[in-house]
Amino acid sequence: MSTTHRPRRSSAPLRASLIAAALALAVTLTPAVADEVTQDDIDRAKSAEQTTEASIASLEASLAQLSATTAAAEVEAAAANEDYLTALDELDAATTDAENAQAAADAAAEETDEARTDLGAVVAETYEQGSAGTLDSLAPYLSGQSLGDATDVSVALDRAGENTDSQLQSVEALQAVADTMQSIADSKVEAKQTAADAAATAKADADAAAAAAQAAQASAETERASLIAQLAEQRNTTVELETAYQEQLEAERKAREEAAAKEAAEQAAREQAAQAEAARNNEQQGAQTPSGSSEAASGSSSGSSAPSSSSGSSSQSAQSQQSSGGGSSSSAGSSSGSSSQGSSSGSSSGSSSQSSRQTATTTSASTSGGSASAAISAAYTYIGVPYVWAGESYGGVDCSGLTMLSYRAAGVYLTHSSRAQYGQGALIPLSSAQPGDLVFWSSNGTQSGIYHVAMYLGNGQMIEAPTFGYTVRVTSMRYSGIMPYAVRP
Repeated sequence: MSTTHRPRRSSAPLRASLIAAALALAVTLTPAVADEVTQDDIDRAKSAEQTTEASIASLEASLAQLSATTAAAEVEAAAANEDYLTALDELDAATTDAENAQAAADAAAEETDEARTDLGAVVAETYEQGSAGTLDSLAPYLSGQSLGDATDVSVALDRAGENTDSQLQSVEALQAVADTMQSIADSKVEAKQTAADAAATAKADADAAAAAAQAAQASAETERASLIAQLAEQRNTTVELETAYQEQLEAERKAREEAAAKEAAEQAAREQAAQAEAARNNEQQGAQTPSGSSEAASGSSSGSSAPSSSSGSSSQSAQSQQSSGGGSSSSAGSSSGSSSQGSSSGSSSGSSSQSSRQTATTTSASTSGGSASAAISAAYTYIGVPYVWAGESYGGVDCSGLTMLSYRAAGVYLTHSSRAQYGQGALIPLSSAQPGDLVFWSSNGTQSGIYHVAMYLGNGQMIEAPTFGYTVRVTSMRYSGIMPYAVRP
């Protein structure tokens, strides 16, 4: 039997394949030699990081400045609106003065005409009796001619008699009064026209400021979106996350500013209250001084005026402390501050006027509860009504329009002007404000700088018509720029 042998496979190719695979694996497992990191590489990395950080800081500073610019535009628009409302109030007053003056002039002219008629009847009767002679010299007294044109009156008076003499003098006096009254009326008409021109100019300025504020707001929104997008790219995050982060930063910044402003306002209010108390004590001491001793009265007067000066200095100090976070009203003992605060209500009695407003607090507090409650209820009916500058209806209101309408519903008259409203009630330290009291904001800590008013609701809340683009709302109290006194109408 024969045997079949299978051909033996050569082992040489197999060995070659194994060697090639081993070499490939060795090449794969051999670590690559890394490029050497130099100091220049490190410096470049640090520089890029610093550049990014600087860019982020610059962008965030731009965002903060954008908010400040927008807020300033809103304040400027509100102040321009107040200028217009003040001009309207002055125009109303000038119109009333002109009408009253013309009515007085017309009455004086009518009285003069009646006196002329009476005189004419007497002289005519005398003339008919043949004793008066010619009436030519009396013509200015009997007609509307100027009295300065009368000539040779003495001859006519001799013929007309003594009774006619007294009537002539009466006509002359009445005519002089009528001329004076008409001159006053003419000047009042001129003042009315000046006020009308001022109101028209103020309206144009307010329109321009309102348009500028709205344009600034729109521009700010666009620029803010662009800045946030750049920040998101720099931080390698999303726009949504960066927006939320920036809103958080803004809220924290405002909270810090508000806390500082609140503390400054409360401190100023405490100082003002202390000054008011000192002024009241001085007045009481002066009232108790024996009237028989001029020396004692003089000493009391001197003692009373000294704290007034000190009070003024303290007020300036309080205002300085608030310059970064809140306004300060004028001092209770300062005659200049009292004059400013009394200007809208027609008072110019100096420190005694402001002191009386402050001492009226107790009486006001006990009698204003009903009207304050009614005013608050009325104010709530305007929630959601849009802000319209100079508005005073459910179609739109501004800040002082809201408070005016709310208190009108309670039977209390207020002028449609926050600056005027500051002078239309008792001054209340801000720390003692009660629901229904009016709170004010000023650009310079004085009544003339007031640009906003709101109604305090209690528990740190207020109701206001804020500014363009917003509606009447209930919101938390703001203290930046606030006056240290509230007003209780």
